[in-house]
Amino acid sequence: MKIFLDDLRSVDMSHNPNKGLGVVTDFLIARDDKDFIKLVDENINDITLVSFDHDLACFKDSGEFTGKTACEYLIDKCLEVGRKFPDWYVHTDNTCGRENILGLILNYIKKVDGVDTSDFRYFHRGRVDGKFV
Repeated sequence: MKIFLDDLRSVDMSHNPNKGLGVVTDFLIARDDKDFIKLVDENINDITLVSFDHDLACFKDSGEFTGKTACEYLIDKCLEVGRKFPDWYVHTDNTCGRENILGLILNYIKKVDGVDTSDFRYFHRGRVDGKFV
């Protein structure tokens, strides 16, 4: 299962077959925190790829739910069930948000999953099938 987290865009606005992420119709779309949390909670072991936006326009009394918050939630669930982090892509236009999400993921896959991140470069936005893209 592939999850596309974005409050506004459609999958084809951010992805095309040349990126190696597969067919755009294969994604389930999460528009907000409720959608994302439900998909993760119900399908944690079936998630193969998550594509993250950062700015989701989800505000609550407890603060803002962003792509970084979603990434933290996914990391917690992966730790809880003992699974490796799924393939991922960060499609956000928010450069600071992208760096925050990438930092979380790279730290996790390096420290917990044992992935060699030395080939990761500033222009990479994801990891699919063991390769940085």
